[in-house]
Amino acid sequence: MEANYKRTVAGSVGAGMAAVFNASGRQYYILEHKTESLYHHAGESQKIIVDQVELGRDSSCQVRFDESFETVSRRHAAIVKEGENWKLVPLSQTNSTIVNGQVITSEKILNSGDEIRLSSRGPLMGFIVPQGKQSLVSSIGMTERLNLFRQQALRPYKRAMWIMALILVLAVGGLVAWNLYSQQQFTQELEAKQELIDQVQQDLSASDELINALNDELVNTQAESAAERMRIQQKLNAAQAEREALLESAAALRDELQNAADVAAQAGQNVEAAQSKIEGLEQQLKEEEARKEEEAKAAEEAKKSSLNSLINRNTKEKPTLSTEQKPKLKKF
Repeated sequence: MEANYKRTVAGSVGAGMAAVFNASGRQYYILEHKTESLYHHAGESQKIIVDQVELGRDSSCQVRFDESFETVSRRHAAIVKEGENWKLVPLSQTNSTIVNGQVITSEKILNSGDEIRLSSRGPLMGFIVPQGKQSLVSSIGMTERLNLFRQQALRPYKRAMWIMALILVLAVGGLVAWNLYSQQQFTQELEAKQELIDQVQQDLSASDELINALNDELVNTQAESAAERMRIQQKLNAAQAEREALLESAAALRDELQNAADVAAQAGQNVEAAQSKIEGLEQQLKEEEARKEEEAKAAEEAKKSSLNSLINRNTKEKPTLSTEQKPKLKKF
């Protein structure tokens, strides 16, 4: 019985698609309902365009009967296309399937005009195959074919389709939520990095002021002792080293922002604001480098001029400094 039968997607959805889009040459049959029921009126002609339908009380059955038919099983029988014919397959183990008044226990080829009854007290149906061109699916209008496709090809998989739709909605919703969360995280990170950039910029300005003040002090100590000039030179070197560290921090922040922007771009986020900040920071670093070179040249010239003047005036009073003892300005 049911062991020889298996519901397939090809028999319902595949055949339904062919009936809708490639109807030429395909045949259909009619189940004429002779018993009044909740889902089918007496005298109703139900056109079947797929290669496989099930009859019973289950909601997945394409030919469905209501709960008042207690002797109709959930999945009572199936009609399956076999070559050019259709066969009736009994599925119920407890309730009989009857063709032309005879109980069948195995598959049976159906002929036009046969009567099918689901159990001795169940609903009665006539199996009819139209003749001539009227037997072709192409004789059915497209709108009706689409409606029959929905009722017959999709019904067995209605629950699965709802589950898949729900999974798709949840997946899309999760993706949207994740994108929103990622964008929020990116915005927060960008704001934190911007605060650090602002702080580095303030520290750079303060460092520049200190270096300029020390350069001025070094130039103005022409008459001071070598020890005093060395002390100022050491402070200047320390200030320049601190400024170098600040520039390295600014460059590191720039790289971190670039990495964050790359991650955001892969997630489809708008990173124009981040790119603008990165470009602004890079431009500032370039300007700082250029200014550092100019100031280094000017400081070197001022130091040479100051030391030469000091040496010329104090040759007899103070010992000449060796090359190792002369204070050096570190370029920045």
